[in-house]
Amino acid sequence: MNEQIEIEYKILLTKEIYNQILKDYKDKIIKDYIQTNHYLIHPLLQQKRYMLRIREKNNQFELTLKRPANNHRLETNINIDKETVNKILNHEYVSNKIMDILIKEGINPLELKNQFSLTTHRCDIKLEYGILSLDENTYLDITDYELEYEVNNEKEGFLQFLEIIKPYQLTYFGNCASKIKRVLNHLG
Repeated sequence: MNEQIEIEYKILLTKEIYNQILKDYKDKIIKDYIQTNHYLIHPLLQQKRYMLRIREKNNQFELTLKRPANNHRLETNINIDKETVNKILNHEYVSNKIMDILIKEGINPLELKNQFSLTTHRCDIKLEYGILSLDENTYLDITDYELEYEVNNEKEGFLQFLEIIKPYQLTYFGNCASKIKRVLNHLG
């Protein structure tokens, strides 16, 4: 298990700008992969502004809980196996640190529901203050494009983020809605 404060800046892109940035950074891409997020929902998760997902990447699975922490998110990650994934999705009891946190918060893990998944084709680019990710997201017959810069230095990372988007005439007013919020908005 690992925990970290997630500091990220993200903005939605048009397909054209996404393709241009991808072209401009193609020689700096360090990873190119597909991942699927299986979002788990519960009324109290939404009420507390928590996000819970199972991420599937390269036949490996990670359970992630994100919770508000100051102006950012506290991210807790646990690697899990396929058997644990199946138990969670089939409302069977699982014991781990994240489930313990949920129980302590009054959320019954047996009541978690997986109503949707989102698949991302992601390209990662290593920069001075963090990882720049270009995402093509597919969910509910929708495709959107996102630039995300996860940084380890809030101030310097933010300034670099602004420099990254400047040549594309993009304006940053704050982070775009999270992936799960975008899916929920389309669900109605």
